[in-house]
Amino acid sequence: NNRNNDLWAYIARLHKEDEITKEQFSQAGRIITDKGCPESIQQHLNDNLGLSRGYDHDVTTWTKVAGRDDLSDGHPFGLAAFNTAFFENSLTGDKPIMMRICATCTGTHQKIFYRRLNAVTGTFNLLNNILYHRNNGGGQNKWTEDFTLHSTYEDAVAGANPWKCPGNSFNVNAPFYGDCSPTGARVRYQESIFNWDSTRRDVAYFVNTPEGTGVEELDLDATATTGFEGFTDVDLGSPGFEGKTFIMEPKSERRALVEGEGGPIILTGSGHDIWGYNDAGHFLSQPWSGDVDVIVHVSAFNDVYNIYAKTGIMLRADNSHDATFVMGALSGTKGAIMFARKAKAKHATHGGNNYYVTNPVQKSSWIRLTKIGEGVQCFFKNNEDEEWKLKGTMSIRFPEDTYRVGLAVTSHHNSYVSEAVFEDWSVDKPSFPTISPTVSSAPTVWHPLVEIGGAREGSKTYVSPGKYRYRAYGTGIWGTSDSFFYDNRMRGLGGAFDVITYISYFNTSYGRAKGGIMIRDTNDPDSAHAFIGVRGHYVGVTFQTRATAGAITEHHQTNFVPNHLTWVKLSKPADSGTITAYYRILDTDEWMELGSADITFTGQSVQVGVAATAGGETASSS
Repeated sequence: NNRNNDLWAYIARLHKEDEITKEQFSQAGRIITDKGCPESIQQHLNDNLGLSRGYDHDVTTWTKVAGRDDLSDGHPFGLAAFNTAFFENSLTGDKPIMMRICATCTGTHQKIFYRRLNAVTGTFNLLNNILYHRNNGGGQNKWTEDFTLHSTYEDAVAGANPWKCPGNSFNVNAPFYGDCSPTGARVRYQESIFNWDSTRRDVAYFVNTPEGTGVEELDLDATATTGFEGFTDVDLGSPGFEGKTFIMEPKSERRALVEGEGGPIILTGSGHDIWGYNDAGHFLSQPWSGDVDVIVHVSAFNDVYNIYAKTGIMLRADNSHDATFVMGALSGTKGAIMFARKAKAKHATHGGNNYYVTNPVQKSSWIRLTKIGEGVQCFFKNNEDEEWKLKGTMSIRFPEDTYRVGLAVTSHHNSYVSEAVFEDWSVDKPSFPTISPTVSSAPTVWHPLVEIGGAREGSKTYVSPGKYRYRAYGTGIWGTSDSFFYDNRMRGLGGAFDVITYISYFNTSYGRAKGGIMIRDTNDPDSAHAFIGVRGHYVGVTFQTRATAGAITEHHQTNFVPNHLTWVKLSKPADSGTITAYYRILDTDEWMELGSADITFTGQSVQVGVAATAGGETASSS
């Protein structure tokens, strides 16, 4: 019957000619008509003709915000990206329109237009609710109150011919369309829950905002992408969903990211974690070498599904999944943390005293990483006008002192994607003076936290604003060479200044233990210095100096103070090496002088800060 290309007709002829049994004919018929034929056709179109199912939208009207299966080009927009596109930049103002395309739906439901009637409140994620949940969003996505449905874009813009629902009731178990239709007849099984394979596939959502308006996906290959030279925008490891980076302003108005003047940056990422022996997440970064001072404001951390989700600043040897790195991060609901992987493929470790948490737990944070040599300090604050709070200090070595510096995010759950919004991003060289004159053009390495004279590594822990706890080791600050823990800053030698602190606690059982403040020439163990602080097991407050490098330390005076509780001060006048030491018990008392001495400083700057030593090989003090 001229049906040579009809496989079912050929099988029927074989049955008619008794070449196959009735049972074989039935089985073959089921295979041909019911088993995988559409999939085979689709595979043929993809593999042999280069065709795939999709939807060619008008980019002057629509921005794609979500898609699945053949209509997917990555995970859906996060909260900030979606709200910027849908609510802030819609072509129809305060009545934005969303369009759903469904390639596998019945004819009336292949294209549906959602007309939003009002804004959402709080951190409610409307797109996430439509894609994954079978509810009305806690009352923020109710049919006829918050939205109507329409068959055409023109009807949606005008609010004309809204769809009707059976019994005037929207079925929340059928997300987005509610079993509704243009006539009100019940139409079932047209929903698409994005993490359910049993619902409609090949579905995409678009909002009526011109593509690239308000929020734009970063394209590092575009020639118009300025301020991102040398950057990479990659997934680390193998996250469950591809991460993305968005810029929340048009390219034509964006300034250089590295100068911190551009609009907010949005990073989205999945992944099991950035921790352990290997990482999975998303990382936007640029190459760097030498010292660095990095600051960013994490203004929002959205779509958090796990308490250990993380986002923040990362210094990383390379983009491999198990690379050496150090990171200052805001977690999902655990607070802020510093941590690092100190060598490739090794397990990550915390820096400082675990998480820095406020009450209530911070949802945004300012983060700062400062790397000088192999020393990295991490600071946090919750408001721009606050003082930086030191979270921790770690040592890390990058090969040839080259690495990548950037922003990272992980959802800590491969089935979900988290979104972070970054503002006020800056990357620069630290502006610290050198320790001493040098014939080299390279700056002298300065470590803000350092163990002098081979002392065991100590620690500095944030307690409260302006208050820190130190744990120190070392054999002592005495004789011709010192061994102690030093938290120091650089000060120009020419000007006058005072160094003041209050010692509220000192715990030791060694008579040679000391804790106080110091002005020091260099980090060499035999450096010239002046020191005032508490000494030994309730001995009192003491003042001592070493006039020149390698000289014997001179004790000037020790006075008893109750319970090691005292204010101490070192005072240096302008253009002079004379150091005078003072103490007082209460902040309302007059300063009492302990002594004065001339110190020989050899450079253009000195180091000032907190010095502490255990005074013994196996001891510690705090």
